[in-house]
Amino acid sequence: MVTRDGSALIKHVAAEDWLDDFARAMDFEQLALSVGISMARPIPPLVEPMNHDNGPARKRLGFAAAIEGIGWVRAYDWVDGEPLGDGDDVAAWLGETLARLHQLTPTADASRPPDWYRMDRPEMWHGWLNDGQRDGRSWAALLRLHMTDVLEAAGWVARSFTAAGDYVVTHRDVEPWNVMMTGGGPVLIDWDVAGADSASLEAAHATLEFSRRGRTAPDPAAVRRTFEAYVGAGGTPFGGPDVLARRAGLRLGRLAERLRMSLGDQDLGPRELAAVERRAAEQIAEMPAFLAALRNYRL
Repeated sequence: MVTRDGSALIKHVAAEDWLDDFARAMDFEQLALSVGISMARPIPPLVEPMNHDNGPARKRLGFAAAIEGIGWVRAYDWVDGEPLGDGDDVAAWLGETLARLHQLTPTADASRPPDWYRMDRPEMWHGWLNDGQRDGRSWAALLRLHMTDVLEAAGWVARSFTAAGDYVVTHRDVEPWNVMMTGGGPVLIDWDVAGADSASLEAAHATLEFSRRGRTAPDPAAVRRTFEAYVGAGGTPFGGPDVLARRAGLRLGRLAERLRMSLGDQDLGPRELAAVERRAAEQIAEMPAFLAALRNYRL
């Protein structure tokens, strides 16, 4: 959108069911902005703050405004840049940025961890299996075959998060697709799900994902530069056999979403049912090898 004050990006956030978490995410975003993290600058709405009592309808929450007929909407100064390319070297920037984020709120309450750390509920997976078999879903036979592998992965993820203990408030979605390359360097975008996480598990996950861009395996040199930049900027060294458990948790979370979509318990949105079910089947079949690769890899 072009306004008299310049260009802006307008974004709808379907946050009606998680407003408290959304508000906390924007509080952290404000903190990161105040210390100069390279990020898209949010534009505060020109409406009255929301009322937490039984008064007028909510109109504003942090950087978001409620628009009748649309929902919660945010605006950002336009970022004049391009999506991160496979050849863009951001290893040092990534390590330094993660370390700075993890020092903003170095202790956090992890009594409500992100969903991807809470997939270790056998009754949940067996419920989906029973429903899938009842409805004749294409992935049901594979889930029955690999149920032990899925539950093993979910248990490993939950145990690793508990053992990590280094809970901070952070961005929680530091992925290559959330970085824009500009004339002034990389910019981190999309802060809506910021919240509590493990510093070491997030740092390891991001290090691996950014070093895999355009490659079949992580780039050891990029991994080393990110790790050195993270520690050099004050981050605690990370490593060990459980440090990539977060990636398994995210895979399980996406699989769970696909199963819910297949069973009609979650909206498909723009996705095609056949594609959702095909990818669910692939993820189930890949689980043993995927889990072994994560446990065997050393950063």
